[in-house]
Amino acid sequence: MAMKIPHTYPPISHTHCLYRGHRLWWAFLLSSLSVFMGGLLALLLWKIAHRGFNSIGIFRPRRQRWAHRQSISVQTDFSLRNALKEWAFSVISAQHLPGKVLMVLIFCFNIGSILTYIILSTDPVESCMKEYSIAFLIDLSFNICHLLYFGLRFLAAQDKLMVWVDLRSLVDFFTITPSFVTLFSRRAWLGLRFIRALHILELPVVLQILNVLNSNSTTLKLSRLVAILTGTLLTSAGFIHLLENSGDPWLDFSNPQPLYYFECVYFLVVTMSTVGYGDVELRTTLGRFFVVIFIFIGLGLFANFVPEVVQIIINRKRFDGSFTGVSGKTHVVVCGHITLSSASAFMKDFLHEDRGEVDVKVLFLGNFRPNQELEAFFLRWFLKVTFYQGSVMQRRDLERVKMHKAGACLIICDRFTSDQHKEDAANLMRVISIKQYCPNTRIIVQMLKHNSKAFLQNVPNWDWSRGDAVICLAELKLGFMSQSCLVPGLSTLLTNLFTMQSEIEQDGDTWQNLYREGLYNEIYTEHLSPSFIGMSFAQASKLCFLKLRLLLIGIEYQSGDQDFNVLVNPPSHIKIKLWTLGFLIASNASDARRASMYCSVCHRDIKDLPRMRPCRCTEQKDVSSHTSTMSLGFRRPSLGVLPFSPEGETLRERECVWEQQQQQEEQQEEVGLDSTGLFHWCPPVPLKDISLTRQSASTLALQDHVVVCVFGDGGSSLLGLGDFMMPLRASSLTAPELRTVVFLGDPHYFSREWPNIQYFPNIYFLPGSPLCGADLRALRVERCAMVVVLSSLSSSSDIEPSMQDKETIHFCVNLYHIRFSPEPGPRSTLSHTQSHGQGLELGHNHGPSHDTLDFSHIPMIPEKAEVTPAHSAGTAVPLLVELVNSSNVCFVNEADSQEDFSSLTLTQAFSVGSVFSVDLLDSLMAATYFNANVPGLICTLVTGGDTPLLEAQLAEDNQLRGGEMSVKMWALRQRSKLAQLALQDEPLCSLACEDFKDLFCQALDSLEILCFGLYRLLDPPNPSMKRFVITNPSAELPLLPSDRVFCSVPFHQSHLLTLRRAKTINHRL
Repeated sequence: MAMKIPHTYPPISHTHCLYRGHRLWWAFLLSSLSVFMGGLLALLLWKIAHRGFNSIGIFRPRRQRWAHRQSISVQTDFSLRNALKEWAFSVISAQHLPGKVLMVLIFCFNIGSILTYIILSTDPVESCMKEYSIAFLIDLSFNICHLLYFGLRFLAAQDKLMVWVDLRSLVDFFTITPSFVTLFSRRAWLGLRFIRALHILELPVVLQILNVLNSNSTTLKLSRLVAILTGTLLTSAGFIHLLENSGDPWLDFSNPQPLYYFECVYFLVVTMSTVGYGDVELRTTLGRFFVVIFIFIGLGLFANFVPEVVQIIINRKRFDGSFTGVSGKTHVVVCGHITLSSASAFMKDFLHEDRGEVDVKVLFLGNFRPNQELEAFFLRWFLKVTFYQGSVMQRRDLERVKMHKAGACLIICDRFTSDQHKEDAANLMRVISIKQYCPNTRIIVQMLKHNSKAFLQNVPNWDWSRGDAVICLAELKLGFMSQSCLVPGLSTLLTNLFTMQSEIEQDGDTWQNLYREGLYNEIYTEHLSPSFIGMSFAQASKLCFLKLRLLLIGIEYQSGDQDFNVLVNPPSHIKIKLWTLGFLIASNASDARRASMYCSVCHRDIKDLPRMRPCRCTEQKDVSSHTSTMSLGFRRPSLGVLPFSPEGETLRERECVWEQQQQQEEQQEEVGLDSTGLFHWCPPVPLKDISLTRQSASTLALQDHVVVCVFGDGGSSLLGLGDFMMPLRASSLTAPELRTVVFLGDPHYFSREWPNIQYFPNIYFLPGSPLCGADLRALRVERCAMVVVLSSLSSSSDIEPSMQDKETIHFCVNLYHIRFSPEPGPRSTLSHTQSHGQGLELGHNHGPSHDTLDFSHIPMIPEKAEVTPAHSAGTAVPLLVELVNSSNVCFVNEADSQEDFSSLTLTQAFSVGSVFSVDLLDSLMAATYFNANVPGLICTLVTGGDTPLLEAQLAEDNQLRGGEMSVKMWALRQRSKLAQLALQDEPLCSLACEDFKDLFCQALDSLEILCFGLYRLLDPPNPSMKRFVITNPSAELPLLPSDRVFCSVPFHQSHLLTLRRAKTINHRL
């Protein structure tokens, strides 16, 4: 392809041209090489000589003598050199404003040099200069600037040699030096000026300096890919242009092909894209050889980078937009640890059919690009869900998702993280960022550790009254499992109430049908209609149960202007007020609304409850308007403590009653509470004083105790056993109800946990292994109330799922194959010295020290007293284990290994209360969004108590302190507690009940006990005598003599829970 190129400069054959007719390209190239090689050699010689002379000490004495004679001049020279270096560094450093400005200017000069090269490329490669053109002078000025910048970099560098061989320096050597040769020789050689295009690689840095790009990794990656492609293409095009327009040297440059620079760019683009039109071809051997090399490099870059650039651009358009809100429609933002499992679990519960029509847009905000599986999930839910790439730490991203207009922001944590404190700190930073941008936005955040929860109190603009809430997974998990030690199966019952389950076809056995009927019940809140005004709780609960087919378990009672109390089964002197919020167990939200629609006049004889509609009474219209208004406000309820001033009773009269009760109970038991009045407390003792040996443990007549098997070592993360002990030591429990807790595990691990539980009474520790049968026999697990298995070892999601619970599975297999002796263990009558050679003093952990052993807190085995029968097989031992991976339930329970279950809640192991998983708590995020009162109710039922005073104290020093007994503390104890009573035992045996309706009504009327579930034996064959949970049984369900009842017992009825214990003690005395 021949073409005529216009000449600005005379050709080298011109008469006035130096070395007329001869090419001097080698002189230009040699000048650049000589500068580079000469400087490199000088630097290497100086470095070698400097190191050599310093090693042999030649210059040291001379330097010392010279410094002694001319110390002032040396110091001046040294300080001047350092000052120059610091000045040069400050000028070129991008950490300072002058450095940023200079870097941007140098980048612009490089772009200018590339443009001048493109202009000069229209002339011959080598020519004579009769006069200097404007393009050459501009290029020369750019090169002078580049030379000055190189001098600054060289002056500021610590390692001169590395700066000399740097890529930027090589570009300067082969572009600046030829310009000065041209200036003095008047011979122009286009040469290697095109390599200035390599400076395009600095484009991402310059854009960041100009704040055009943020720290978003995707944006940076896109700019780097574009810079690499552009720089490589322009530089390679310059090589093609030089070789084709020059010709082959061994042919005396006789075969040049005139090509414009943009034709070379076009040729390389066609080559890289593998199109190959053939309209431009190369004739020189050097050009063709270069293209062969370029194809291997450029084709790889094109094949990898171009599709990635296109994908990033498409994803930026899809995930980097802004949310356009619709007037009157609410949206929520979900951020934090967003994965396919966490997003699908959240959406499944958030849009559950039992909630009715949920017209809320969900925006997921994550600082990553979704993978194919997660992207497919968002596409399936595209009408309800949109994903935006960004971070809540960036104000721009918060504006994109309209955070200030969001109904709430939900922050999900990573349960499988190896560093729980780091994960909680990250979520805490997200809360701070959101609250600074939009203080009024409601936040619901997941936390892993209980002590992290306390820091939220110090976050500016964090306000419980706006509905801000924290879901502490460790606290709730251990609280659920701890309550099951007092009330077997309670973890299953409460989980069923706080999670949403979809109904499935009833095709199982009889017990499975009953369990699944209760499984589909949840807790809802509704404002009770005016027809309930003036009723006691028992009357209101009976009305809901008999007429509305709802189970009212508690109310939110306002005892002052701002003080709201969540009361579960309050006593009869508490009356229902207008707008009282009730906590109801129902199968769906529409059924729960009956409590707010009920009218004693219009709905007195209603039979078809599904067709129940609000009536047109005047008072009912008023309640509807007030209800909708009240539901918009959020408030943080305090603990479920009875108010001080019931109707018809003065404050002083009530205090006198409590003082009498306090004196009576103090005569029967030693009561020590912490400063908050929520927990039983004792003076802290050293770990060695409560440590057992296998021999000393076997001598104790342990009965109805709790054995906690902990898998952990000195390096594993802490579980937070304080959260486990709090429900077991709640102040609402009387002294006979406090079960002895014995921990079994690694001493190095337990010594780290001990400071958080050392102030709880009746705790002992046996150093050993949960997998050791001898240790289990020494702790008499066959007579315990519950064996709890916890593991703090690695549960990372990177581990194979079936291996995440290997310690727990090994324990279950080991326990199931243990056989126990039917004979009761020996009675302990040994002295302190005989029993505990290691200084164990059992009485010291809950009171003053004694000279002999004190077993008053441990269930003794009197000579003729009735005791709980021991289990002869390990399969019959009451067991509750935590599973990290729910699918591993098949290894824990043999019956579940024969069937394939879609959910853990449908397995036999879960229905009997033997397993628990933190996965089940995921639904609390959505439940808290729709019902801001859920955290308060869970606190009242599960965790043993939670008040602002307790949170402030844990935030201060993360431990409990002792308090003095007072009427106020005594009032804090007056709250109902969950219990389990047998129909064959006192006090329920005195009731004549045929079905659950009779039991519900008679227990409320005569005993003030609220029944809300049954614990029934599995269908035969059932050799292990296992029971399953029936949540909210139907009124017509017949009772069996062997049934046990889940119930809420008022504090003043605590003696009903300890009748058997009292008979045993009296018989022994």
